[in-house]
Amino acid sequence: MIRLAKEKDLDNIQEIYVYARKFMAEHGNPTQWGQTRPTEETLRKDIEKEQLYVIEERDRLQGVFALIIGEDPTYQNIEQGSWKDTTLYGTIHRIASASEAHGIMEQVLAFAWEKIQHLRIDTHENNKVMQHLILKNGFEKCGIIYVDDGSPRVAFEKTSKEEDEKKSSKYFASSNNVSEFSGVWEEKDLKESDITDATEIAHTVTSSEVNTKLQIRIATPLDAKEILDIYAPYILQTAITFEYEVPTLEAFTRRIEQTLVKYPYLVAEQDGRIVGYAYAGPLHERAAYDWAVETSIYVKMDAKGQGIGKKLYVALEEALLRQHIVCVNACIAYPDQEKDVYLTKDSVDFHAHQGYKMVGEFHQCAYKFDHWYNMVWMEKSLCERPQHPEPMIWFSRLRKKNAKTEPVD
Repeated sequence: MIRLAKEKDLDNIQEIYVYARKFMAEHGNPTQWGQTRPTEETLRKDIEKEQLYVIEERDRLQGVFALIIGEDPTYQNIEQGSWKDTTLYGTIHRIASASEAHGIMEQVLAFAWEKIQHLRIDTHENNKVMQHLILKNGFEKCGIIYVDDGSPRVAFEKTSKEEDEKKSSKYFASSNNVSEFSGVWEEKDLKESDITDATEIAHTVTSSEVNTKLQIRIATPLDAKEILDIYAPYILQTAITFEYEVPTLEAFTRRIEQTLVKYPYLVAEQDGRIVGYAYAGPLHERAAYDWAVETSIYVKMDAKGQGIGKKLYVALEEALLRQHIVCVNACIAYPDQEKDVYLTKDSVDFHAHQGYKMVGEFHQCAYKFDHWYNMVWMEKSLCERPQHPEPMIWFSRLRKKNAKTEPVD
């Protein structure tokens, strides 16, 4: 629920901003809000003017932001560009979320868009996470503005006129412009597709299996907590993974960052929440293995059976083909008895349905929950083996390369 902030909320609001300042500092942006901004005086003025809002879920504040409709003095002068529209607009300021919150940006922008369909927003040049979220949600970079203390900010704008133009010019995977990523969704499942950056195909689908829209996109370090929340029960309650302890958020974030350098790491979102993820990694570090990968996939425990895993793997394989990967391999825990409270054969069955073939089994090679477990290898060919394969392209390089091409809206 989004509502106007009240004075009694101030302590909880300040806690959110303390976390936000710490997060920004840890991610290379220590100066945007420094140690004290926004000040209590600023927040009290926002509350008095009824322009400060909070997002509340289960009696806990999950986010805070200001929405100011009318002329913003700091936006009167803009350098290195220009505004697209000079009509009345709303400005989003001071947006921040609690440590456990997810999908706050999308909620804020949807709320603001309902109020006024002409929005402006700015952020620090070092706040790469926020810039990504802003662009992802349909804003265009307009130039540089300067805030009260004289420091520069990157300014963005979104207008209803711009949205109408996008809708009128929208086209899908049959166009030559999407040759970078061939559409492999079955036509009956494909509702809408969107390439948002480089190899990032953001597929939005509606299917008989999933009653709400499901979006597949590239993971970011900002997703780490939500992804870890999915993974942790598998560690603590199952033998599906042979990890014993839940990694720290810092360590898990590094895993995502390190994977994205060379391989794709994708998440599935449903109603703004991550419900599954899949990624690839090296089959072996030796150079001759460059064209083969190991895949991993996890779906939120209460979201199984909805076709989410299948859609994640389709998108993952599509990305891997772009990297010139020729085969995928899965290392899967396997029970040595029919009934095991910690492990079933469901993962093997799932991979078999995705076209993987069983190629080997290691017996009693892993020990967890006072029991020895087997491990199997399954493989799938993505294409015919070329006589002289093209070099494998690192995922990060592929994204940079494709970012130079104009995206399809």
